[in-house]
Amino acid sequence: MQRTKIMRYVTLIGVASLAAAAIAGADAGSVSATGHEFDASKTTKVTIKSSGNQVFSTGAGTIECTSASGTGEVTAGKVEKEREVITYGGCIGFDANITISAVHFEFNANGPTKIEKNVTVTPEDAGCNVTIPAQTVSTVDYSNASGKVEASAAISKIHSYGNGGNCGTEEETNGTYSGDTVATPESGTLKWE
Repeated sequence: MQRTKIMRYVTLIGVASLAAAAIAGADAGSVSATGHEFDASKTTKVTIKSSGNQVFSTGAGTIECTSASGTGEVTAGKVEKEREVITYGGCIGFDANITISAVHFEFNANGPTKIEKNVTVTPEDAGCNVTIPAQTVSTVDYSNASGKVEASAAISKIHSYGNGGNCGTEEETNGTYSGDTVATPESGTLKWE
């Protein structure tokens, strides 16, 4: 693989990290006086699942992950921010398998999503990796579906950088991502209002 392709590929995966924008583990964030909130009818575990492939694109090509999943817990009541850890699987791009470390998100019912910790993207047999640093990214769109919350992401301008070799060292800022997830409570209901 060429260095440029790997860097662009990793930038795409960085975007993917945001895509999972499902709402699960509750943060004791303040309730918004105006605007939207996440509302759980009871304290319960939540399962996050992708509802289709998670697609990352750059000028160099496309990467697809067949799954995004996570679990968490929500506390009964309304909060503006939620935290969740999402894992991506079945990722392939540029004729290689890709491994992505777990992504720690903070989702905001009214604004941008945050990647709270660095994410590592490792192309198989490349001998290097790409880091997606903690950063704030685009707002995710939420909708309600029979007691569940659907999250839809169309994110751009994800930042990443390689650790040398074929992964490069220059910062990339042009990654894009699109994907959908569903947050399902084990009991009760979860909604975005």
